[in-house]
Amino acid sequence: MLLQVQNADDNVYSENEEPTLAFIVQESGIIVLNNEQGFSAQNIRALCDVGSSTKKGCSGYIGKKGIGFKSVFRVTDAPEIHSNGFHVKFDISDGQIGFVLPTLVPPCNLDSFKMLLGGDTSQLDNKCWNTCIVLPFRSVTSKGNDMNNIVSMFSDLNPSLLLFLHRLQCIVFRNMLNDSFVIMRKEIVGNGIVKVSCGVENMTWFVASQKLQADIIHRDVQITEISIAFTLLETDCGCYGPFLDQQPVFAFLPLRTYGLKFILQGDFVLPSSREEVDVDSPWNQWLLSEYPSLFVSAERSFCSLPCFRENPGKAVSVYMSFVPLFGEVHGFFSSLPRMIISKLRMSNCLILEGDKSKWVPSCKVLRGWTESARKLCPDSLLHDHLGLGYLDRDIILSDSLARALGIQDYGPEVLVQIISSLCKRGNGLKPMGLAWISSWLNEFYAISFQSSGQASMNCEIETVLIETLRKTPFIPLSDGTFTSVDEGTIWLHSDVINTVFEGDLGLEAFPTLYAKLRFVSPALFSETAVSISCIGNITSVLHNIGVQQLSAHEIIKVHILPDMSDERVKTSDKNLMIDYLCFVMIHLQSSCPSCRVERDYIISELRNKAFILTNYGFKRPVDVSVHLSKEFENPVNINRLINGVDLKWHEVDKTYLKHPASRLLSSGLKKWREFFLEIGVTDFVQVVQLDKSFVDMSHTVLQSLSSDWDLISHGSVVKDWESYELVQLLSLLSGSGNREGCKYLLEVLDEFWDVHFSEKAIGCCNFKSGTDIKTFRSSFLCKICEIPWVVSSMDDKLHYPKELFHDCDAVHAILGACAPYAVPKVRNGKLVKDIGFRTEVTIDDALKILKLWRSNSSFKASVSQMSRLYTFIWSEVRNSRKEIAEEFHAASSIFVPYKLASRPDDVVSGLFLSSKEVYWHDSTGAMDETYNHSQSGSSENQCPLNRTLSNIYPGLHDFFVNECKVPEKPSFCNYLDILLQLSAVTLPSQAAHAVFQVFLKWADALKSGLLSTEDIHHMKECLNKSEYTVLPTVLDKWVSLHPSFGLVCWCDDEKLKKRFKHLDNIDFLYFGTLNDIERELLKTKVSILIRTFGIPVLSEVVTREAIYSKRVDGRFKASLVNWALPFAQRYLYSVHLDKYIQLKQSGFSNISDLQIVVVDELYYRNVIKSCGIVSKKKFQCTCLLQDNILYTTPESDSHAVYMELSCLLFDGAPDLHLANFLHMVTTMAISGSNEEQTEFFILNSQRMPKLPDEEPVWSLSSVTSEAESNEFLESSATTEEKEQPTSKSKKMSGIYSNWPPVDWKTAPGLCKRPAPISQPINGSKHIDSHTSSDGPVAIDTDMFLEDNTETTSPVPILPDSESLDHQYGNTTNPTGSGVRTAFGTADSGARIAFDPVDLGLVSENLQVVSLEFTKRNQLNTGFVSSEFSQRDQLLTGTPNTAQALLTGKLGELAAFKYFTGTSGKKVKWVNKDNETGLPYDLVVEDERGNIEYVEVKATKSARKDWFNISTREWQFAAEKGDSFSIAHVFLLSEKDAKIAVYTNPIKLCQLGKLQLVVLMPRQRKDSTIVS
Repeated sequence: MLLQVQNADDNVYSENEEPTLAFIVQESGIIVLNNEQGFSAQNIRALCDVGSSTKKGCSGYIGKKGIGFKSVFRVTDAPEIHSNGFHVKFDISDGQIGFVLPTLVPPCNLDSFKMLLGGDTSQLDNKCWNTCIVLPFRSVTSKGNDMNNIVSMFSDLNPSLLLFLHRLQCIVFRNMLNDSFVIMRKEIVGNGIVKVSCGVENMTWFVASQKLQADIIHRDVQITEISIAFTLLETDCGCYGPFLDQQPVFAFLPLRTYGLKFILQGDFVLPSSREEVDVDSPWNQWLLSEYPSLFVSAERSFCSLPCFRENPGKAVSVYMSFVPLFGEVHGFFSSLPRMIISKLRMSNCLILEGDKSKWVPSCKVLRGWTESARKLCPDSLLHDHLGLGYLDRDIILSDSLARALGIQDYGPEVLVQIISSLCKRGNGLKPMGLAWISSWLNEFYAISFQSSGQASMNCEIETVLIETLRKTPFIPLSDGTFTSVDEGTIWLHSDVINTVFEGDLGLEAFPTLYAKLRFVSPALFSETAVSISCIGNITSVLHNIGVQQLSAHEIIKVHILPDMSDERVKTSDKNLMIDYLCFVMIHLQSSCPSCRVERDYIISELRNKAFILTNYGFKRPVDVSVHLSKEFENPVNINRLINGVDLKWHEVDKTYLKHPASRLLSSGLKKWREFFLEIGVTDFVQVVQLDKSFVDMSHTVLQSLSSDWDLISHGSVVKDWESYELVQLLSLLSGSGNREGCKYLLEVLDEFWDVHFSEKAIGCCNFKSGTDIKTFRSSFLCKICEIPWVVSSMDDKLHYPKELFHDCDAVHAILGACAPYAVPKVRNGKLVKDIGFRTEVTIDDALKILKLWRSNSSFKASVSQMSRLYTFIWSEVRNSRKEIAEEFHAASSIFVPYKLASRPDDVVSGLFLSSKEVYWHDSTGAMDETYNHSQSGSSENQCPLNRTLSNIYPGLHDFFVNECKVPEKPSFCNYLDILLQLSAVTLPSQAAHAVFQVFLKWADALKSGLLSTEDIHHMKECLNKSEYTVLPTVLDKWVSLHPSFGLVCWCDDEKLKKRFKHLDNIDFLYFGTLNDIERELLKTKVSILIRTFGIPVLSEVVTREAIYSKRVDGRFKASLVNWALPFAQRYLYSVHLDKYIQLKQSGFSNISDLQIVVVDELYYRNVIKSCGIVSKKKFQCTCLLQDNILYTTPESDSHAVYMELSCLLFDGAPDLHLANFLHMVTTMAISGSNEEQTEFFILNSQRMPKLPDEEPVWSLSSVTSEAESNEFLESSATTEEKEQPTSKSKKMSGIYSNWPPVDWKTAPGLCKRPAPISQPINGSKHIDSHTSSDGPVAIDTDMFLEDNTETTSPVPILPDSESLDHQYGNTTNPTGSGVRTAFGTADSGARIAFDPVDLGLVSENLQVVSLEFTKRNQLNTGFVSSEFSQRDQLLTGTPNTAQALLTGKLGELAAFKYFTGTSGKKVKWVNKDNETGLPYDLVVEDERGNIEYVEVKATKSARKDWFNISTREWQFAAEKGDSFSIAHVFLLSEKDAKIAVYTNPIKLCQLGKLQLVVLMPRQRKDSTIVS
């Protein structure tokens, strides 16, 4: 690419043409366009040769070798040239000859190329592209990375490319690959400024050129030209700034960078690669040597640019930033920095401040100066003495460049040179004045030292400068002369003294002290000479050069200290003694360096020798204790301690505060106070250290050393502390009983202990070995502890410190506020420890204080406080293993509040009880109930009733129960007394639930065996006593089981309760309103306890007496029972083996002795024999077991018989599961199932194995033999084809003497599945398990007979499907349609929903494979009675038991799947595992908790529009109302089912939506023919 640019620049252009070169990059190749005049034949001939150039020997051309064009073969095999009618290509694809042998080609379409340059038509459309070079890519080049490499070559099209070209002014680059378009155009602005635009960006260079006479180096070249180009950045103000990135070296075209910050251009000799300059070329060496002169000469041209005319200094800064430094340039040009800098140092390249037209060499300027320096040393002074001038302030040079140019920096060396030069002049420094000298000293300090005074100069330079200043006579003396330090010692006024004193109170106050001293002239520090802030700087410089400070310290040592201890001076001149002390105090406030070393010596001298004026005259602190008075802000009010006490107290006189120097001190009072304290004056008592021998120590002190006597030498010196004043003061206060003084003394010690007395509480002595030191309590501390002087919070006596507690958190948390605390409370923990206040509580302390509290009848405390006390005692007991149970048992040590506070921290009144008076917990709540009721209306101090501790001290169970032996809970017998207390304070209705909880606790204990036989016996005795009225009744009375209260029983049967509740002499237990769980517990656990206590149970004391009209033939019922007994035996053996074994042990006597009595009409009445109470009503029934007689009527169904039969086997309690099992077997027999089918059902469905062979089969002794039974069975089979007798007399004659009759298998309603049968809620189907010991009685015609429902099961008739289809459309949808239709009325509240269900295949083991269905819909429409089919009989078929069971199971499964699929509902299938006998099959619960009971009726018959419903199910439907539904399932096929849901069927019957039908037996008894 660069060679094409070179060729284009060498081309010939018309005068009116802007020389332009264009590159177009396409996927197929590169197009090069040039608006030159065009190729000549000579040019074409040169291309057909190698090394043959038309430019050789001609100046003004870049290319000369004749090989430039051949570089295009790097990207193409067949370059084409179209110019001036020449249309040729050089094709090397067929051989190397193509390099020089052209081939003619058709002309190119130049217009198409012009169109590609249409991005800027206004600038390029007028171009006359005379030459077009087409460079088609090789096929390989257009793929992969080669294309990227070719495109990357155009990155060399930098704007600087145009800088040094002779002819080419514009380069265009069009990249069709990424649709980019760039135009670079050169513009020569003038004054050396060249701009190149590249798109919207412009770049600027300052170009300086110089033509050289080259024939001295190269004979063939007369003149050559070198150039330097500086890259500039234009600023917003129109000036230029430097662009200091590395720039390449140019040989008309860029080569590479050498580390230079500017561009070098020259006609360098290059190798063929054009990568760098030929290093060995003499021509190149000569060109390199000419660049420094060009660089230096270009500076003036650059500074003369219009933008820098007003500020040439800034131009110099910009230009000098391009100067290369040593080490920055490498390669061939590495020597250029040295050459340029040498040239600059020999030239006038810099400008002076103030005269911008004056250029001077770099060695004649001073850099880094400040305004203060120029003010101190004006231009003339600097020039006259040093020959320098100030560098223009706008010229900013780097330090490295300044050092390279030899520019001198402003610094202390310059100042020393100036002042040395001045001192050498004849008049010296006098003409300059003291103010100038002060300024010079301040300036020297400012540039030489940091604020801390440490030297910032190089140490060697500093040493030389200081030594020069020592020899220079520039220091002014007070006599007006100038001298140097080398000539003699020079004194300087103290800087501190001079800043403190003002006016006549300065050093002039002591003129005789300084008469013979050489000291610096005070005028040097006057305000007219220098500001006060600079005095310290000047003084620091003088000190550094050897000027010594005028030493007030020496005055104190030589004059003041000797005179202050002189008795003659004290007596002769009082004011002088005061001045001495004042001068020393003020001097010690200064930063005197000598005082830092000798301050302790001065203070020691003052302590031992100085006289201080007191209220008793001049006294020395070493002789008497001297104290600060209140004028010196003494915090101790000594009058509160010594009033009325004979004690002399020396205080400092206030004269010192009135001294003139004191008034001028800042914080003078504070400084005087600190000074006096330092020399031995104290605020309070003085404590002194004494050296004693071991034998001189007091007995108390020696006791603390008793353990180490053998290790201590008796002749050793002991360092002890004593305070005579404090001992005297303590003795006086304790002897007088001054409680207020003692309190204030403790306050003072508390405040001053850490600062003044803590370290004096310990003495020390050496061991015999001499290496270790033994510490002990000093005499000072022992005296404080040996005198009773501390006030207690609990009495009026004064105590020894060790007797009292410190009111700290640890003690207060255990003992609370009621403890012997030291008053006032001490805040200093060190004082508490040193004088022995008690900070820990022992268990003996706690028990002692607990005993003290017991004696206080009005004691108050918070529960939390007492909890902490007991917790502490518990912890200590566990650690010490001390027994406290006896003390808590014998003495009242447990605090129980009268009333519980709302918060544990509230203080309340209470009473201390012993451990035998309380319990830990009462889970029944009876004690809490008693307590709560006892509080209402009672006074606070009323003794609480047996209080439980668990809710008072919940976390102290183990302490009270295990350690204090508090009972965990009341004993079972104690609950009787608790209930007796409860009955005394509240009504039964209020406490009934608490009584129930007690009974429940007793029941749990009875079940677990914790309730012993003795306890039961005792409790039964108490309950039968008239005074133990602990049983609540429904009549809101407290009663016992004593006969005086009548019959008190527990009601377990609400129906029986209703029958007896209005009778006299009977009452029922009342346990309050119980929830479901509690009611269940009452029926299970508590009922056992009730029976154990002998409390009558209503259902057990009430018996039924059978009442019947006449007996009838009972052989049929007997044979039925006898036939069912083996199945019952098999059930009992499999399910209730324990019960079976129990019956077997009795020889099955109750089975064999059972008698079956069949009567025409059967009633019963309830009787309580123990009280002679008989119910007024009689009740009709169909079956009743009384003793060993089973009464039944001919109409009673088998399930009722089996329920009564189960009572015989389960001790009078009916077993529903047994009855259901026998009923299902019976149903199978009636439906015609053979023995094999029945056995299969029992083994697989009910999972009951056969009886072992050794077990005897049950049978009734009153029934005929098996052979007779078979004859009856055969006779029944033979009479099946005949019409059955209908009269009662025929039934009695024995036609139904055996069982089962074959003709029963056609009975309606038995084909579906065994009906779910359970005990009915009321009516004739009630199965009563209670028997009467009396025999049957005749019917009493005067008794009230309660109505009963008809015993025949009702049969609801469904709406006819055809009529439904007619009224609502075709609702019977095809199989699998998934459409559901619902019927019902909005106002009826009932619904009838029809839903088809997808029913999966059923396997042989009766397990459903799949069952799918969709959600049902409901329509708020109804139907009328006309929708029912008109017929005179029900449509029945021949029932098959196995099929009926399967149909019923599938129907329940279909309904279960259907309701489960309903969104948001939970469904329970109660008969999933086995038949439960419940009056429903499914329980459906929605999201709100509403429960729906669903009974499922299933059929496979499309014409069967009825179903059987038992009276139990009908009664349950009546109870539940809208919560009961019947799901009628029609099994359409093996895969589909349709479901109709009837909600509230009773209401639907009432509305005529359903019909209720009573189905009569085929042989109707008591039939009468009328005509």
